[in-house]
Amino acid sequence: MMRSIMIGAVLLALASPALAKPSAAKAPPKKEAPAAKAPDFDIGQMMAVMDKLFPAQPDPAPARLALSRTAVQGLLPDGTYARMMDGVMHGVADRVLGLTEADLGKTDAKGKAADTTTLREKMAKDDPNFDERMRIIEKIVGEEFAKMTAMIEPRLREGLARSMARRFDEKQLADLNAFLATDSGRAFGRQSMAMYVDPDVMRAMVSTLPEMMKGMPDAAKRIESETAHLPKTKGDKAKPAS
Repeated sequence: MMRSIMIGAVLLALASPALAKPSAAKAPPKKEAPAAKAPDFDIGQMMAVMDKLFPAQPDPAPARLALSRTAVQGLLPDGTYARMMDGVMHGVADRVLGLTEADLGKTDAKGKAADTTTLREKMAKDDPNFDERMRIIEKIVGEEFAKMTAMIEPRLREGLARSMARRFDEKQLADLNAFLATDSGRAFGRQSMAMYVDPDVMRAMVSTLPEMMKGMPDAAKRIESETAHLPKTKGDKAKPAS
């Protein structure tokens, strides 16, 4: 799921007017630099919290870890993330740019269908070089993401290997490796990650949203009912009765 979120966020960012449209505003005059202040975002603090949320696990048995590392190399070959990005980026960005206000269900003041001009057409109207600008942006993002995967993939492989070594015994890992060594296994390994961002898979995931939204009120009622025997919190006591 995190893969889908990360890739989707990048693609939507590529298609956003903020990135695609050149700024016409002039640079403001330089001012004296304000006194340095503590950064709003502390990556060190965030990593410390993540370390508490996902604490280090015991080292797996060395023999199982060795077998699982072989399996993970087959399931996540070098360059997998870069290929996934390259495979889906252009298509999704194009479809986002093809959306109109009408597609999003917007209407005008009289309730009539909203503008049917696509986002791409709007951007191109303000920027005659829009398509070339987008081509360059997509190219750069793809190349830079490929660089990042060289750092991401080895660490991800090690994490997956440790997880597999704890979940599968030596015989199971050997069976998996035997399969991944076949032509069919190698083909499966190359495609296993990419399948999670396949349009059919994404459509299936999104199709569950209406049912999930319908179930939320019932869940809220259950929580209210099944916690009714507990004393009110200070916050609830302070709220005026409706």
